[in-house]
Amino acid sequence: MIRRRLLLLLGATVALLTATGVALAFWGASGTGTGSAPTGTLDLPTNVAAEATPGSGTVAVSWTASAQSTGYYVTRIRNSDSSTAAACGTSPATPTAGTSCSDLAVADGIYHYVVTGVLASWTAVSAPSGNVTVNNTRPAVTVNQAAGQADPTRIAPINFTAVFDAVVTDFTSSDVTVTPGTATAVVTGSGTAYNIAVSGLTGTGSVSVSIAANTVHDAAGAGNTASTSTDNTVLYDVTAPTTAAPGATAAVTFGTNPLFVNNEVVTLTAAATDTDSGVASVTYYYCAGSTGACTSANWTGIGTSTASATNFPVPTAAPLAADGPYRVVAVATDAAGNTSTPSAATPITVDTTPPTVTRPTVNGHS
Repeated sequence: MIRRRLLLLLGATVALLTATGVALAFWGASGTGTGSAPTGTLDLPTNVAAEATPGSGTVAVSWTASAQSTGYYVTRIRNSDSSTAAACGTSPATPTAGTSCSDLAVADGIYHYVVTGVLASWTAVSAPSGNVTVNNTRPAVTVNQAAGQADPTRIAPINFTAVFDAVVTDFTSSDVTVTPGTATAVVTGSGTAYNIAVSGLTGTGSVSVSIAANTVHDAAGAGNTASTSTDNTVLYDVTAPTTAAPGATAAVTFGTNPLFVNNEVVTLTAAATDTDSGVASVTYYYCAGSTGACTSANWTGIGTSTASATNFPVPTAAPLAADGPYRVVAVATDAAGNTSTPSAATPITVDTTPPTVTRPTVNGHS
């Protein structure tokens, strides 16, 4: 009878403590007689908190330790269907001794967490954390030359366009990576579309812009992915090309100047070079006289050629002008619009006037 009363008392005690959320040690025995055994409780972990880093799929979980627990395991519970999953790489078989952990690669959704304290075979489950929303979507951005931007160019600023696939709230000039590093970028725009104007360029070279990951954020706080591009580089070219004195050839010439006679076609050529954007064209000019400078102040245009493979030939289908001595110069223009200084002059002489012959006199008769 005494043994039965003792079992009933223990059963009532277990029911009472279980209802209040206190963990117990349980034991079993067989036989008769009376005896006593100590009992104890395992305190619950408390203050469970969960915070998601926007766009990362990572939830940081923390809690306050219980005095008796030797380890803890964490459970993630999805609000939509109450499904559970082991979190932070912990489980009843692999508890953690710490009081915080990172739950990685969590899918989009709304969750809450519980932490279970462990002491030998005892367990004590915390109250749930507050709800935490996981949103893995991150704004993506493309950066390319702006529409209408010349490439190559000798004009600054150079413009690029940044387009995000979601509205961002904090995109500024400091978020742009510019090459060369001495250049500066100015960002204008809003929402998803922005212009990046690059200036402060000190010499010829390639100019490019990009946006590093996690520098710009959407309204939820998610950082961007690193920018992608199809063409985010522009050649800034402020170096002029060079050109040699033009050559002049014709079917009929005399002398070393040379002397062009009759109405022969004269073909002008020039060896022009440019190490940056490349020579786009060569234009030829003439000035009257055999000496003196031949510049834009006194020259007359002959023609322009873009045929680089044949040294930019320009044929003159008629004499340059009236008979007499001339100087011909060449000016090269590169693809960015830089022009060379006038080349050294090539002297030529034009003679379209045939000689006159008088009838000879023989013995006083002509």
